[in-house]
Amino acid sequence: MGVKTALKRYELFGWDYEHQNPLTEKEIAWYRRFASQAEGPILELACGTGRLLVILAKAGYEIEGVDLSPAMLGMAKERVSQLPPRLQRRIRLHLADMSNFQLKRKFGLCFIADNSFQEIKLPEQRIGCLKSVYNHLRSDGSFLVTVRRFDSAKYIHGKVESPWSEPIPHPVTGDMVRRKIELRLDEGRKLVYGVMLYRTERIDGKGDVEECPIEFPVMLEDDYISLFSTAGFSTACFGGYEERRANERDNYLCFVCKKG
Repeated sequence: MGVKTALKRYELFGWDYEHQNPLTEKEIAWYRRFASQAEGPILELACGTGRLLVILAKAGYEIEGVDLSPAMLGMAKERVSQLPPRLQRRIRLHLADMSNFQLKRKFGLCFIADNSFQEIKLPEQRIGCLKSVYNHLRSDGSFLVTVRRFDSAKYIHGKVESPWSEPIPHPVTGDMVRRKIELRLDEGRKLVYGVMLYRTERIDGKGDVEECPIEFPVMLEDDYISLFSTAGFSTACFGGYEERRANERDNYLCFVCKKG
């Protein structure tokens, strides 16, 4: 899957991201807790619309954000522009690929939130991302990665499909947009692929459906820990944005990585 194809749903429908994945109080508290422990500035990779980034800036932290999608970064810039100047000065945004980036400073905390690590398709790109993080992280810094726990039980007959969502108005056109997801598990159980469908119902009564491809590797807790170890990190895994051992009921795995 090429870069442009993978970015399609973010470029066309990135405004819907926060409706699909609203932040929870536990999630916000998780990042604020580690931010309070960090020495030095913070780096968010795949910062998207800037929602977490702005929350941390308002809490008093200096933070930089990286994203590969111009549309998503544009929304983040718009959000930052609405802040008072003293808060805007705490934030820097970069259009860059998190699998290979170069910034001019080291960070006390780096994080990839809300399953965004799975947007990195190829093994060599995942290693490239982790090496880039390692090079930008202070010796005493922390690197956080949160991902949705893969649950094979959801893939009845090797596939899963969501119903059409309730309509949400497009923020610019006012057209009503619904979405649904269709995913399949490949025969080797190593890859999930499919589409996110967006059905637009225009004010003039016409409509169309846009197909945005989805693809991500099947990775379990031990796979992540092994990958992080390869890049030089020691890792602990927690469940549900809480400092407890992850279990099969958790929707999210929360990894805390340290150098060495």
